[in-house]
Amino acid sequence: MNNHLALSVLVAVTLFVPSLAGAQYYSDYGWYRAPAITPSGPPDIVFPVQGGASFTDDFGDSRSGGRVHEGNDLMAPKMTPVVAARGGRVVFAPTTEPSYGYMLSIAGDDGYEYNYLHINNDTPETDDGNGGPQYAYAPGIASGTQVTQGQHIAWVGDSGNAEATGSHLHFEIRLPDDSAIDPYQYLNAALKRYAYDVAAAKAASPTIDSDKGLVAAPTTVLFCVPGLLIRTPTNQSVYYCGSDGKRYVFPNANTYATWYKDFSTVQTIAPEDMAKIQLGGNVTYRPGVRLVKIQTDPKVYAVDRDGTLRWLPSEALAVKYYGSSWPKSLDDIPDVFFINYKVGDTVTN
Repeated sequence: MNNHLALSVLVAVTLFVPSLAGAQYYSDYGWYRAPAITPSGPPDIVFPVQGGASFTDDFGDSRSGGRVHEGNDLMAPKMTPVVAARGGRVVFAPTTEPSYGYMLSIAGDDGYEYNYLHINNDTPETDDGNGGPQYAYAPGIASGTQVTQGQHIAWVGDSGNAEATGSHLHFEIRLPDDSAIDPYQYLNAALKRYAYDVAAAKAASPTIDSDKGLVAAPTTVLFCVPGLLIRTPTNQSVYYCGSDGKRYVFPNANTYATWYKDFSTVQTIAPEDMAKIQLGGNVTYRPGVRLVKIQTDPKVYAVDRDGTLRWLPSEALAVKYYGSSWPKSLDDIPDVFFINYKVGDTVTN
């Protein structure tokens, strides 16, 4: 089946509420609990396997007994964390392994039902089938539990009829009538949206102008040369002259160091000339250079364009993007400067 979907599909009108036409109906195992919310748009999910997975569009493929495949199989090593693709309430989490293996069913807060099957049933580093629920579900996960999007809920495994196919997560999205829809396009969208590319983030912001998306002002209203670094003789603060004719201050040396190697290009101007230049705001960290956190919060963030912070919820993600020495790339942002930033999508892939 098609392994590549154009992004334009994501904005097609037909996706705003997926059609019931052609939906595959599930052989009822008795776990389905329809959400009480009517979906008002397409599923907006994070990728459910931490770090990504290998998968194709196998929805609708034939299965034994005349069945059809009602989800996508996301191939990943056993004990890879499974996260909630969408927040909601756990409505089914068997504590005794059923014939189809351990699974979770979550009534999403968007009106869709999300099912996670073939969750781990082994003691770690074995294939003994004796792991029990403690190695199937993340601590605290049980029927009735409320979960948030991106929260660790389980581990990838090969329980049920997956023993012969290799460890994977069978992932389903269902409509309120219990019919399954193909999750492939939403999984692909999640991989793009909730991933982070260090090199691409840095390349997308070569200058402070491009990072902030500044619009060039007419040269007749400029009181400084765009792109210059300026200061006055009596003040240590360094400013960037934006193409919009405003000056942007570097709040500290760490921020400055993400953009420039030294101060050799800083020009000194008279205080009265500086006063003519309207203050535009603070400069934020250049994307893709350093990781940051604030002094009163242990969360570690990657920096994206225009001061957008992307939370890295696990050390594994920090290692993936910044290497095993990632703590050396971590800076504390004083709380007073945190208002210069905004929190964007969590990085889950």
